[in-house]
Formats: sequence, C-alpha cells, structure tokens
Amino acid sequence: MKLSFHIQLPNIKTAVADLFIEISPQGLSYAILHNGFCKAFVVYHFESNVSNEQTVNNIHQVLKDQPVLQEQFNKVYIIYGYALFLLVPQQFINEAPGTDMLELLHGAPNETVSKTDVLPERSLHNLYSVPASVDQAVNRYFGAASFTHLFSLLPGLSKGEKSNSIYCVFSSGHLKIMLVKQGRLQVMQSYTYKTPEDVAYYLLNLCKSFEIAQSDIAVRLSGMIDENSPLYTELYKYFLQLEFDQLPAQYQYPPEINQYPQHYFSHLFAIASCV
Repeated sequence: MKLSFHIQLPNIKTAVADLFIEISPQGLSYAILHNGFCKAFVVYHFESNVSNEQTVNNIHQVLKDQPVLQEQFNKVYIIYGYALFLLVPQQFINEAPGTDMLELLHGAPNETVSKTDVLPERSLHNLYSVPASVDQAVNRYFGAASFTHLFSLLPGLSKGEKSNSIYCVFSSGHLKIMLVKQGRLQVMQSYTYKTPEDVAYYLLNLCKSFEIAQSDIAVRLSGMIDENSPLYTELYKYFLQLEFDQLPAQYQYPPEINQYPQHYFSHLFAIASCV
C-alpha cells in the first residue's frame, strides 16, 4: 500500500463535517468536506491484484495511520468501487432476487455481501456485491455510515447533458467508464488493461456497439492519466475531443491541491456532490 497524496488542514471540526470514503480493489481515498470547503484529501493506492485479506489489513492500517478518521463526523458516506454490479430496470426488479441476477451475470463469488441502490430518477436499481470481509471491516469503524456504489453516483455527472460522452476514471491497470449517448445513459463498466492499446480498443468498441462516431463523442479523463503519457497519446489517435476533468466549482480547496492536475482527484469530489 502506498500513500500517494495527503492534504489535511489543521484543527478540523469533524463533528460538523462530512466524510466521504471510496474503497475499491485499487485503493482507498477519502475527503472531508464542511460547508463547501475541502478540509482533507488523502489517497492510498493498493498493490496490484491485492487479496481481500490484504485489503482488510490495509483498511486497518489506514485507520491507524489517519487518526482523524476515528473522530466523530456529522455524516459518513462509504462508496464502494467493486466491479461486480448490475443495473436493473425498475419493472424487472421483483422478478428474481438480486443475488440470483448477479450470479447469473458474474457467477457465484465466494463470501460476498449483496447490496442494492435505488436510482429513482432513472428508474433503475444497482445490484452489487462487496467482499464480506471488507464490508465487515468497514462496518467495524463506520457502522452508522451510508453505503453506496460508485456506479450509482456516476450517472449524476451526466445530469442535463444532451450530447455524447464517455467519462473515464483511471487507476493503475484499471478503468471505469460511463457512456452517455444524446444525454441518455447507455452503459457503465469496469475494465482491466495492460497496454494503452487495450484502453483504445475498449473505447472504440463501445463507440461501435452504440453507433457513435469517434468524431462525435467527448472523452472526459479523470484519475491517473497524464497528457504526456503513452496512454493519452494512444487515445488521441482516435479521439480528438479528449478533455481532462476539472474539480467541481461548488467546493473550495486547499492551495496544496493546485500542485497536482485537477483531474487526478476530480471524480471523488464529483461523486461526493451526487450523494
């Protein structure tokens, strides 16, 4: 586990602040927000192919290394970013148990906890599973938290949008995407990749599958990708409308955050605004 970014202001009044924690196989990030001000932002990246047991150990270590997380907060939001999820239209949700639907699509993963988020504006239910040991560890510290899934929040970023776009969240060897066509959500998906060509293939295949011209779609980039990287160069061969995401204007940020490209952190603050 690597502590990649650590920004924390002194004397945080946690009792009146909100805590947002994102947990996925790729890492753990958290932000502390109070009245529109970012009081802390911390990012840990996990090793590749980390086991559930090691993830649990990492969670314990983060809580040990970051005493502020053991304080009392106004509200705590846990955002899971695990890949096993299924969006189900409202009219089909009662036809079979959520666990059966997940198993039909992803198989029967061992020792998981199934959860459901309701997306009323889109008449969808997001059925997803989380490793039971990870969920137990999180509940040990944040039992009163509100729990949700990353893909339950991402659609909020396209609210009011009328054009075509692919929203991308990059981490080491991993990509999460959301495709919107003419303002309508089409698909959200997680991919693993080894080369820039892998990523280009995934995005090109999405455009082909949903009959969207490459010249007619904006690709919004967030997370761990740089403009001078081979990954960006490869994508620019095929997509001319590449846009680095920006930090949401509704929040105010510590000056230290300006030392880094805004798109490194933009998605966590963006989904925090959708909770």
